[in-house]
Amino acid sequence: MPSRFFPSNIRFKLVVSMLLVVAVMGSLSLFIGFNIINKNFVREATETVRNSLAATTELYNEEVEKRSRIVEYLAKTNEIVGATVAEDRDYLRGKLARIKTEFGFDIVNVVKADGTVLVRANNFDAWGDSVAHYRHIQWVLRNRKPAAGTGILGPENIRNEGRDLAERTPIRVVPTPLARPRESQVEDRALVLKAASPIMEEGRMVGLLYAAVLLNNNDEFIDRFRRLLFKEERQDGREVGSSTIFLGDIRVATTIEDATGRRAIGTLVSEDVFRRVYEQGQTWIGRAFVVDSWYISGYAPLRDIDGGSVGMLYAGVLKEKFDAVLRNTTFLFLLVIGLTILVALFLSAYLVSLWTRPVQRIIAATQDLAEGNYHRIEVRPKDDDDTRKIAQGFNVMARAIEERDRRLQDMTERTILKSEKLASIGRLASGIAHEINNPLTGVLTYSSLLLEDLHGTPYAEDLEVIKSETLRCRKIVRGILDFARENEPERTLADINAVLDEALAILEKNVHFQEIEIVRRYGPDLPPVPVDVHQIMQVVGNLAVNAADAMPGGGNLTIETALDRDNGRILLRISDTGSGIKPEHMARLFEPFFTTKEKGKGTGLGLPAVYGIIRRHNGTIDVESTVGEGTTFTIKLPVA
Repeated sequence: MPSRFFPSNIRFKLVVSMLLVVAVMGSLSLFIGFNIINKNFVREATETVRNSLAATTELYNEEVEKRSRIVEYLAKTNEIVGATVAEDRDYLRGKLARIKTEFGFDIVNVVKADGTVLVRANNFDAWGDSVAHYRHIQWVLRNRKPAAGTGILGPENIRNEGRDLAERTPIRVVPTPLARPRESQVEDRALVLKAASPIMEEGRMVGLLYAAVLLNNNDEFIDRFRRLLFKEERQDGREVGSSTIFLGDIRVATTIEDATGRRAIGTLVSEDVFRRVYEQGQTWIGRAFVVDSWYISGYAPLRDIDGGSVGMLYAGVLKEKFDAVLRNTTFLFLLVIGLTILVALFLSAYLVSLWTRPVQRIIAATQDLAEGNYHRIEVRPKDDDDTRKIAQGFNVMARAIEERDRRLQDMTERTILKSEKLASIGRLASGIAHEINNPLTGVLTYSSLLLEDLHGTPYAEDLEVIKSETLRCRKIVRGILDFARENEPERTLADINAVLDEALAILEKNVHFQEIEIVRRYGPDLPPVPVDVHQIMQVVGNLAVNAADAMPGGGNLTIETALDRDNGRILLRISDTGSGIKPEHMARLFEPFFTTKEKGKGTGLGLPAVYGIIRRHNGTIDVESTVGEGTTFTIKLPVA
């Protein structure tokens, strides 16, 4: 890129970078803000429903308590007591009818002390049947104290209480998603709010007054709850709050409307809510799809006098109400963030342009330096302190780079020359070794034959020397071939501990290792390593033999393995307690033909061959040695 465009490009990148920071921070703020707002609204909605459910339960209990006090008071009046003692059914009929109308009961009965009905306000002709099996009546007959609560009346019992109540009770089940399966498609039981109080005369119970409110299809009863809790608040023409009373899992009284605008009587609660609330007796609060809309809903169990579940109370608020508020709040939040980002855009562009003007010359000079021109920046009197320091630092850097490049160029030329020389030596050594190998074989063959023929003669000793030196030459040739050969390892996944055991099993039988104790310290559970097993055995053999040569009087040879998990490598350490290596020899250990052994005991090609094998395995080998204490070779092989 031309230098004259470079400063503008840098300014553009700086502006974009700053804008990116602003955008990221704005997005992060938006994300965090939205989550906080959402969590707060969810928490507020849940708390609102929780409070509404608690208030619904409290209102229901107050209704039970109020009606209990009314029945208890009426049961003590002289008119009721006297008429019950006299079994004046006609008088009681009129009295009970007035009580029913005045106090809003659906059922008002006087029951004898034996549990049989004396008179019914609704059905005067139905009397004499026993209602002693009613739980509330049982409790009053047993304890002679008032009782009130919720209960269930079967179809036959509700028919005895009057035709109008029997017609109002049945509710047809409306199929509802997620509801539990039901065998009957009609609920013909009645959920009632009951109150009963003993009628006493001079300490003797002569009967009891029993009254109840039928909750099935009781719109007035449930509407009162909704008005007290949620007022008349509406959202898009719909009631925001709703209340419901369940008999088991079916709605018998509700303010919720279906798609046709009718009350959703007969719809069922989901099976999950039914199990949690009705069967397990827990309170359930959360988001739920009710009839045809999403509500933040709360359910509480409704129990009878014995503590058993008979139904549920429900309070819910349209989720759309909270969604609308959340949308408005989020929009305002987005608007504020958007305006902030726009202001940041203009400020960033202006400030970056202002800040980059003093360094445009430095940027251009940097481009020249990148192209190989060791440019110097002229320091101008009008430059500020920061620009002057940058320019001076750049000039120092340019001089240092120029000097470094010069040294690197010289070093590179020397390295290339050395590499070429080594390559030529390797090729030359390989060629010479091949050429020498065949004549050596011939010399060795004929000297061996002559030795057999002239055994016992004065020439035998000279032939032994020829054969020995020929074998030594062939060993040197073989070492040269091994060093010069660049065969790629034939890798297989192997257990490095097993490879070491195989190599050591061969070495332990060697006469040089009779006075040496081999110590194995293998790491457990090492992963398989991709290696050429024969080449690794050759490495271990060479290093072990060198260690044995360094311990002519015996010693310890320690083989250790471990896993370097951080770098994904296997560590192999081979340590001896021998004579060690002198510091001046350490740098030349892996040079071909360098050896510290006596003449005839080493070719100087063992360690270079080891180095080549490890390098071809993409590994490394390091040496630590202390004269008189021993030497440690550390090999690192990649796991994969």
